[in-house]
Amino acid sequence: MLRVLIFILLPLFATGCLEEEESDDIVNDQGDTVSDPTLRLNGLWNGQLDQAGALRMLMYNGNVFGFDETIAFYGTVALDNDSATATMTLSGYTYSNSDTAANQFVAGGAPEDFTLSGLLYPTTTTDDTLVGDYDSDTAPGGFTLSNDGTWDTNSRLATLRGKWTSTGYELYLTEVGDELSFREVSVATPATGCTTRGTIRILNEEVNLYTVQLSERKNCPGFNVTNAPGYATVNANGELELFIRKEEELLYARYTPATATTDTTTETPTDETTDETAEPTE
Repeated sequence: MLRVLIFILLPLFATGCLEEEESDDIVNDQGDTVSDPTLRLNGLWNGQLDQAGALRMLMYNGNVFGFDETIAFYGTVALDNDSATATMTLSGYTYSNSDTAANQFVAGGAPEDFTLSGLLYPTTTTDDTLVGDYDSDTAPGGFTLSNDGTWDTNSRLATLRGKWTSTGYELYLTEVGDELSFREVSVATPATGCTTRGTIRILNEEVNLYTVQLSERKNCPGFNVTNAPGYATVNANGELELFIRKEEELLYARYTPATATTDTTTETPTDETTDETAEPTE
């Protein structure tokens, strides 16, 4: 009788273990399982399409946010370990609102399909460069990307709390428990009532990335939405960057610190790609 019970229970224990292991799988925003090699691409990247202009990209757990001078990108990336080839399948959206002085860019509308294929190779001690070509609905081309070296900077709420500014806007962040509550106001056009509110949380203390939940953005020139998720990071120049998406709309914003309340114990690495930080313009 004991042997019978053991044979009955063993499959149940085995199934439970398998289910627990599967629950640890990393999935992208589309629900697809992300391979371990693809995680090597996690980071902030600077570069160019067609070796011109400026392109800023965030790659995290198989998803990609990208912004260049005329197009915003969103989609997926996968790395083939055998060939060291990264393949990105992206939707490209034109800007519906571009405030270059404030470094705020809103994109949306009918997307254009892009497929990028690049070789990952090291120029230093890490895999920090992607070079390759792309195809789109309109034309082919080439691209280069360089990791900006900031990914392994520790994240701290104290690094972000305080006041940040861009031309015409002020962003305030207050620490509340284990998160930051933020509110952005337009000082250039206060009569419009353009405001943004939400929260920021630490994603992983060992990397330079935070999660953003934009609760509401209203009365602004674009991207007036509620409940939009995204990410925040601090670039090599010490600027706060936001990458936010709601369905077929994307928002990129960048701010400079206006107060001295940031965490001075956090060291931000610099590298030769600092000067290539993307500044999208129309």
